[in-house]
Amino acid sequence: MTNSLQEAPVGDGAAGRADVVRLTSVRKVYGGTRNAVVALDEVSVGLRKGTFTAIMGPSGSGKSTLLQCAAGLDRPTSGSVVLDGVELTSLGERERTSLRRRRIGFVFQAFNLLPALTVRDNVALPLRLAGRRPERGAVEEVLERVGLGGRLRSRPGELSGGQQQRVAIARALITRPAVLFGDEPTGALDTGTAREVLGLLREAVEDAGQTVVMVTHDPVAAAHADRALFLADGRLAGELDRPTVERVAARMAGLGADGAGR
Repeated sequence: MTNSLQEAPVGDGAAGRADVVRLTSVRKVYGGTRNAVVALDEVSVGLRKGTFTAIMGPSGSGKSTLLQCAAGLDRPTSGSVVLDGVELTSLGERERTSLRRRRIGFVFQAFNLLPALTVRDNVALPLRLAGRRPERGAVEEVLERVGLGGRLRSRPGELSGGQQQRVAIARALITRPAVLFGDEPTGALDTGTAREVLGLLREAVEDAGQTVVMVTHDPVAAAHADRALFLADGRLAGELDRPTVERVAARMAGLGADGAGR
């Protein structure tokens, strides 16, 4: 299969300037010489500002590693990662932590809320960790956006799984990040609740110009994105614009994955 993504120039043209995240020749190797595992193999791709991108592939294809490198959670073995104009691979750990707190939002399959804190305090936590005070009304506004304006004083244990993930999305959005990264954000939710959460992410892109990058195994989830990227054996293996459930499932089957992409 010809990989147009790998062949496309990244960085100097108009498209490159519109990329809020840009990976160039990114390689990630785990282990030593004798037991080396290549998780990413010369991956080059740009992620456009104000778009919703799904990253898919069979188990072990490198999709979570791609997200971790793009978000500054892991350092590539070689290659370049630029996020919001900043070259991540040149930063020390403290600098990358500071940038993540200021410019990146995260939503994971596990909600990762602090049970002792109220909904309001959980949402405000990223700002406080970054040494900032929430603007007046900002926490209330973002909770209204996710449909939880009336649960400010609730604690996570008093909420359903879907409501907890809504709080996690509000927490990711409160810093007004350059990119919101999601790692299987609907994996622990039932079908109806997952659809609601994906709708919120879609609204963040369309209404607020947010950039969302989501790793998922689910063709239904990927169908909410503007673009689906496919990985296999650590390499980009194609993409779909305006993906549908049927087209995504067919592409995953062609990569040797089953219908769920596991």
